[in-house]
Amino acid sequence: MLSKNNKIKNINFQKGAVSVLFGILLLSILLVISSTMFVLMFQQIKMSGQTGRSVVALYAAEAGAERCLYEVRNNMGTGCDLPGGSIISGNILNGQASYETTYNGVVEINSIGRFLGTTRKLKLNW
Repeated sequence: MLSKNNKIKNINFQKGAVSVLFGILLLSILLVISSTMFVLMFQQIKMSGQTGRSVVALYAAEAGAERCLYEVRNNMGTGCDLPGGSIISGNILNGQASYETTYNGVVEINSIGRFLGTTRKLKLNW
């Protein structure tokens, strides 16, 4: 039979084990929460970078469409203004961004802008 001192030591040991288990559980919960927050923040940072590239790609597409529209309206006979339509391409931002513009010869211009792997398309009708 256990003496009174042994019973007290056994109870104190069990309280210590429960405290350790509770601490591990609490740390696990905190780890899950912080990991989730890190993943969400990383995705937001990645998306904000893609937004910047998207805007530049859209501006590249717009530059191509404006060039083509200028050539068509001024009847230049070159580039976009060839009879039956044509395709022009060009680079902006020291070659980092590019565009490819197609004119159907009637009333539609399609322009695709590219920048660092991001592509945006612009369509003009009149």
